[in-house]
Amino acid sequence: MHSTTATAPDRHRTSAVALAALLGLALVAAMITRTSQAAFSATTDNTGNYFNGGTVTLTDDDGGVSALFAVDAMEPGDTVTGCIQVSYDGTITTPSAVKVYGAGYTNVAGADAASVGLSDHLVVTIEEGTGAVFNDCSAFTSTATVLAATDLTSFNTANADYATGVGSWTPTATGETRAYRVTVELAATTPDAEEGAGTTDVAFVWEVQS
Repeated sequence: MHSTTATAPDRHRTSAVALAALLGLALVAAMITRTSQAAFSATTDNTGNYFNGGTVTLTDDDGGVSALFAVDAMEPGDTVTGCIQVSYDGTITTPSAVKVYGAGYTNVAGADAASVGLSDHLVVTIEEGTGAVFNDCSAFTSTATVLAATDLTSFNTANADYATGVGSWTPTATGETRAYRVTVELAATTPDAEEGAGTTDVAFVWEVQS
């Protein structure tokens, strides 16, 4: 009977194969474990989010068509007064102050060659307050004088936009209102050369920013 005895190299090869097989099984087992673990998960979410911009809105009660002043035949020393109510209708409750400024005018010269128009002689005063409505100052109560007596030319030069506008009212809620009383005097020192002259297209602007 013939028998074969394994040599040392054969035994080493056998051990290496066995070890490799064991390592392979361990690796497969680990992959199965990781794959099984990856199958378990959980989530939560928060949906329906949205973002809308707020608004800053001003309106007044002049009906959009009526001038605050339409005055003929003024004499030096004459004074006229007009009132208007301004409302803050924006949704932003922390805007900056409402400012009023001049937005231009047109001078109309009289017959005298030296006439240039009345803007240098029309003296404007603007007050903030409560109680008045458009063209009715009977219930007006002043809370601040935001423009002391200043001729129309200088007002339009110095207060020509929001940055240089005048005003102290800072709205804190939608629906707040303020009344403004605008007083205009044709200065007593207006020269004779301006007889028959005029100033038209005078614009006052109220503005608010966020």
